[in-house]
Amino acid sequence: MKKAVTVQANTVEEAIQQALDLIGLPLEQVHVEVISNPGRRLMGFRKVMAEVTVTEIEAEVPKDESFAELAAIVDDVLFTDFPADNKVSKEVGQTASTSSGVKLTAGELQFSFDGTQYPVIIPGNSVQFHVNGEQKWERTVILPTDEVTVTLCDEFIPPQFSIQLIEQEMIALLQFTPGKRVRRTLVDTDWLPQLHLEAEEEVEYYNNLKPQAIVDVLKEMGIQQGLLFPAIKKVTEVNKPYELIVAKGTLPVEGTDGDLEVHIQYEEFDPDSEEKVDFREMNAIMNVREGQVIATHILPVPGTEGRNLLGKPIRVKPVRDIHLKLGKNVKQVDQDIVALISGKPSLDWRDKLVRIDVHHEFNHPGEVDMESGNIRFEGDVRIGGNVMPSMFVGATGAIYIGGAVTKATVHAVQSATIRGNVLSSTISVGEQEVVISELVGYLKSVVTEMEQIKTAIHQVVVIRGNDEEEMSPSELKRLIYLLMEKKYSRFEELNKRFIQNVKEYAAQLTDEWTGIADRLYDAFINPLKESLEGLAEFGLLIEDAKTLIDIYGADASPQNKLVLPYAINSTLFSNGNIEVTSKGVYHSTLTAKHDITIKGVCRGGEIIAENLIALQETGSENPVKTVVKTSRTGRIKIGLAYAGTEIQVGPRKHVFSKNGHSIVARLNEEDELVLY
Repeated sequence: MKKAVTVQANTVEEAIQQALDLIGLPLEQVHVEVISNPGRRLMGFRKVMAEVTVTEIEAEVPKDESFAELAAIVDDVLFTDFPADNKVSKEVGQTASTSSGVKLTAGELQFSFDGTQYPVIIPGNSVQFHVNGEQKWERTVILPTDEVTVTLCDEFIPPQFSIQLIEQEMIALLQFTPGKRVRRTLVDTDWLPQLHLEAEEEVEYYNNLKPQAIVDVLKEMGIQQGLLFPAIKKVTEVNKPYELIVAKGTLPVEGTDGDLEVHIQYEEFDPDSEEKVDFREMNAIMNVREGQVIATHILPVPGTEGRNLLGKPIRVKPVRDIHLKLGKNVKQVDQDIVALISGKPSLDWRDKLVRIDVHHEFNHPGEVDMESGNIRFEGDVRIGGNVMPSMFVGATGAIYIGGAVTKATVHAVQSATIRGNVLSSTISVGEQEVVISELVGYLKSVVTEMEQIKTAIHQVVVIRGNDEEEMSPSELKRLIYLLMEKKYSRFEELNKRFIQNVKEYAAQLTDEWTGIADRLYDAFINPLKESLEGLAEFGLLIEDAKTLIDIYGADASPQNKLVLPYAINSTLFSNGNIEVTSKGVYHSTLTAKHDITIKGVCRGGEIIAENLIALQETGSENPVKTVVKTSRTGRIKIGLAYAGTEIQVGPRKHVFSKNGHSIVARLNEEDELVLY
C-alpha cells in the first residue's frame, strides 16, 4: 500500500514541504498533485489556501531473465485448463484456497481465484484504488492478471480564519477554524467475496496560529487602528471554531442640544380636586421675586465625529441651540435668566424658541359688568365673580374666572380656567397661534418671490459687467420696481397682504413680526425711503425673514388649555386642549388643536380635535344631531353613543343606527374606518 498525504498551506511550496515532512520521503520518491493554488475570493475578503496531494512512488523491482522465465511458468499454471480432478486455484501471496475472495491484512490486499467467480472491490471516498494503473471510483471486478494498488491519503489542514467588516466598517469580525490532522488506516478483514474499502480516520485538531498573522491580514485590509490585541491573542489559544471581534473603529459621540433648565415649579389648579384651594397661597408659589433666577440657559455641546476601521470619518448631527426671546421684565446675566420685577413668570415653548417674561397679575375681585368695564391686560387676569352679558375679558397671559360667563367674550393667550358655567359665550385660548400660522404661510410666499428678484438683479449686474457693491441704493430701488412691474407683480400683492395682516393683528404679535413688516414696507412700498443700501442688505432681509419662518413654522407646545365645568350654546376654542370637567356641553361648538375631554354629556353641536376626543356620552334618546370629528391620525373614544351620533375620522364618516358602548374609532393602514 502506497503512502499519500493532502496538505493545505499559504503557498504551494510550503504545502509540498509540509507534506514531505509528514510522509518522510524525499521529493524524488513522491508524486505531487497540485489541487488548488492560493488566492482570494468573494471580492478579496476570503482567502483560499494552496492544497497539494503527495503520493509515494512504488519502487520497481528489477527483472532478470530467470525472473521472466519463472513468470512464464506461473502463467502456464494459472491459465491452462486441467482435468476437473486436478483444478487448482492460487492465492496471490497465499496458499491455495477452495473459493475466490479478497482479504485485507496489514494494509495489503490478498486475492484468491477458483475459476468460477472473481473478487469484487468497492472503493470508499477516502481511499485511492487503482487497477492496472487506472484509478477506479465504482464497484470493480478483479481478474487474476490485474495489478491492484491501494493508497490511503492522510490530510493536513492548517488553521484558517477570515475577517469581515460589518456595521458600516466599524467592526472587524474574525471567524476561526482550527487546523486538522486526519490519519487514515485500513482494518484487517477475513476472506470476503466482495470488499468495501473504507478507511478509519483519526482526527486531531490543533492551532499553531500566531497573533502576527492576524495583524498582518488586518493591515492588508487597511486596518491600522483599533486592534484588540487581547482578542487576537485569544484566537491563537483555542482548538474549536470561534468567532470574535478583533478590531473596532472609534464611535462618534453625539453632542447635546442647547436647553433651558427651569428653576421654578408650577402647581397648576386641578378643577376636579375636592381639596379646598387658597388661591392667594397658590399665587405665592407661582410668583417670583425681583432678582430671582428663573432659568439657566444650558449651552449646546458639539459632538465628536468617529472614524471607522478604514479611516473614514463618521459624522455627527450638528447641535442646535434654543432661541431665547426675553420679555421686558427679565434680563440675562451670563447664562441665567433673572426677573426684574416680582410677578408671575411666563415660559412659552415653540420647538427651539423659548419666550420668557414676568407678568404682573390683574386681580379683579368682583364681577365684570358695565360698572367695571371691559378688561384688557398684558399679563394674567383673575376675576373673582361673574362676567356679565356683552362684556369682554382679554389677557396676554392666563385668565381665571371664579364665577360664570354669560353672553360674554373671553380671550386668553396662554390658558383659561372658569369655575362657573359658560352660557351663550365665546371663549378662546391661544387664538393668536392661528394668526401666526397664516402669517408664516404669507411670509414663505414673500420670501420665495424675493429670492427670485435677487437672482434677477444679480443677472442684470453680471450682464452690465458691474460689481454688486457699485449699485447705489436709489438705483437698486428703481431696478426692484422695474422687475416688479415687468414680471413680479404677484410679489407686490403678497407683500401688501402680509403687511396688512401684521398691522391688523399687531396687538397679538411680538415686535419681530411688526419689525419685519416695517422693513418690507420701507424696501418695496414706501417711495420716499431707500432702506436697502445694497444687495448684501437685500440678502440680509431675506435671511431674517427665513429665520422668522424657521422659528414660528414649528408647532407650539400644547400648553394652551381651556378648563370649564359646563357649557351651553357656546363657542369654545383652544390651540391646545379643552377639558370639560362636570356636567358636559349642550348645543355648543368645541374646537381644539390637540385633545378634547368631556365628562358628562355631549348633546348637540360639533366637537372637533386633531389628536384625541374622549367623550363620556354623546347624543340623546331624542333626535338631536351630535357631530364628532378628528383628523386622519386622530382617535375618537366614546363611552355611550346614542343612535344618530355622527363620527368622522379624516374623510370617513359613520352614523350610529343604534346605541353603541365603549367605542374607539380610528383609521387603519388601508385608510378604512375601524370601530372596536
